[in-house]
Amino acid sequence: MVNLQSSIPLKVLLVEDSLEDSLLLVRELVRGGYQLEHRRVETAEGMRQALQDNKWDVVISDYRMPAFDALGALQILHESGEDIPFVIVSGKIGEDLAVAAMKSGANDYLMKGNLARLVPVVERELREAEERRTHRLTQDKVRRGKAEWESVFDAVSDLIIITDNEGVISRCNGRVFSYFPGGYDAILGKRIDEVFFGSEVPEGKIFRFLHMQGETEEDIRFPNLSGWYNVASYPMRIEGNDRAGFVHIIKDITKRREVEEEKRTSDRELLTLYAVAFRLQYTKGVEKVMGDLLFQLHNMLQMDFSCIHLFEGGERLKMRASLGLSAPFEKAMKTLPADAEWTRLAQVGRPFLGEEPDSRFPEKAKKAAVAMGLHSWCTVPLKIGQEVMGVMTVGTISGRNYSDRDVFLLCSIAGQLAVLIDNYSLYDKMKEKAEELYKSKMELKENLQKVKRANIELGRLNTAKNNFIGIASHELKTPITSIMGGVEFLLKYAGIPMTPEQHNIFTSVYEGTVQLRKLVEDLLSISRIEAQGPLAQKRPANLIQLCREVHDLFALPLSERHIAVKITGEESLVPVDEGFVTLAVRNLMENAIKFTHDGGEVRLTGRTLKHARLKELTPLVRQFYSSFPNNIAAVKSYYLLQVSDNGIGIPVDERVRVFDKFYGVGDIAHHSSGDTAFMSKGSGLGLSIVRGIMDAHEGVVWVEAAEGGGSTFSLLFPLE
Repeated sequence: MVNLQSSIPLKVLLVEDSLEDSLLLVRELVRGGYQLEHRRVETAEGMRQALQDNKWDVVISDYRMPAFDALGALQILHESGEDIPFVIVSGKIGEDLAVAAMKSGANDYLMKGNLARLVPVVERELREAEERRTHRLTQDKVRRGKAEWESVFDAVSDLIIITDNEGVISRCNGRVFSYFPGGYDAILGKRIDEVFFGSEVPEGKIFRFLHMQGETEEDIRFPNLSGWYNVASYPMRIEGNDRAGFVHIIKDITKRREVEEEKRTSDRELLTLYAVAFRLQYTKGVEKVMGDLLFQLHNMLQMDFSCIHLFEGGERLKMRASLGLSAPFEKAMKTLPADAEWTRLAQVGRPFLGEEPDSRFPEKAKKAAVAMGLHSWCTVPLKIGQEVMGVMTVGTISGRNYSDRDVFLLCSIAGQLAVLIDNYSLYDKMKEKAEELYKSKMELKENLQKVKRANIELGRLNTAKNNFIGIASHELKTPITSIMGGVEFLLKYAGIPMTPEQHNIFTSVYEGTVQLRKLVEDLLSISRIEAQGPLAQKRPANLIQLCREVHDLFALPLSERHIAVKITGEESLVPVDEGFVTLAVRNLMENAIKFTHDGGEVRLTGRTLKHARLKELTPLVRQFYSSFPNNIAAVKSYYLLQVSDNGIGIPVDERVRVFDKFYGVGDIAHHSSGDTAFMSKGSGLGLSIVRGIMDAHEGVVWVEAAEGGGSTFSLLFPLE
């Protein structure tokens, strides 16, 4: 009995046409301790399908079958590429056939009558197959590792060259061919010194062979290559051979040297700019600063000659500072006229340079420059924005030429100098302005003292004026009232016969007295407003009812002229000084009647506005109050009272001015809209009084054109 728990899994492909023989083989293998998975085929197509469907551990084949044989099975197995042990089990086979089968690739053969060798043969073949697989894996790893190493070797950015002890190149990486085109034939077998130095003999031992290993202490250049390099040589040791050759690593350090050179140049430029900036902080005058700057440039940039020219009057150039110039050259370049070539080039505002004195120099200056030994020179503009203030010129007696970088550095320095010169110019102007301002300040101080004294005197006179107007108004009201009463009695109630001339005289006296009384009342109102200031007598009042009361005062003229008055709106209580508001409404209604044709209409309306609605009114009201709405009381809501008419209106250019004291619309047509009354021009105080009343209430008043013609006056009161 076989112990299945300890059985070894085994996949067997049986190439056998006899079911009985295949069962014998299966039984023998199971008895040998294998847990078998098998499949029987007896044709070429069946074998190919079986090899595709599964992975087999061993193939056991009969040598000869009606439609197939062992040699055909071996051919199919080889075509599949699988390395599977192939064992032939046959009834009768000659020795020559067995040898031919072994040559074709069979691993072993045995007779069906002697199956005792089957299990040992299978075990041996399985073991050898495993060893072959392990060997193949090892070889694959070796090949892959070698390929990876070759890739790394060629991918290194440095040049790697292997030589023998005599310096003959035996191998190199792919990087070498980017420096020495020609492939391996141009490199291999040659001495390394010959490749890198050609026929020249190198100074010192660059490539080390039989001496101490390590890197070259200094960066070197090769005649056959451009750039800078660093060389390191190391002995190559192979097991059993301590002196197999050398490995040379040549590193291209050209970029590093360029970076280092760039850093040295940048450091020199930064140090120069720092030194220049330090010098430019002097406050000893622009001439001293320019001289110190040229001295610094000579030390930092190895200049031999330098000078600075500034424009005078925007035309000619004048030398303001120099260093290292010969006396004849300095004299020839001291002042350059506007038509000189040098001046014209300077005005363009771009650098210009040369390698020797040329025709751009004035003739005498050119000869002096040659005698002085001037070789290369550069002139850069001193300018701020597009304004050219002058030029700075530097030169040397050496063979050194100025590069774009040198020109850029000199332009940067010239730009700083131009700013400093401009600052000094501005400083001088500011100093002059400061002196002028100080004088103006003292004069202003004196004028303020005069204004202060004048204001005190003006306040005294204004008080006296208000007192006089108040006293005069009170004293005039009584005789005016007596005159009006007497004249009105004679005209309307005495029944005295009068000629037309007499009647016209009395009518003129009556109208003049009415105007005089109105003027006295207006003057008294102005006096009270200016004297009282902010109102303190505010009490809640119904402005619509107040309008009705004012309307009753004009009942007679309204009926005579057939003017209709409509009073509507919200009858809210508004905190106001009732006497002053009555006066304001009365003045507005009187103007509305005055400027409305007979048979016209006057409308008085009132409504409450929220604070947010002020934004809509701002563009209109700011024509009359520039700081609106900041000039009125800040409350949640307001009351808007409007007086509108459909009369002749007010010209647009006079709407703001009508609120000035004693201002009246110029055209007489604006004062004769009625046929029976209101035929004369007023005092020009009515609307001024209205504005003063609204200022005292922390409100505003304005006028605009009414719909359909006429004017609309608006009074905006804050609701506390």
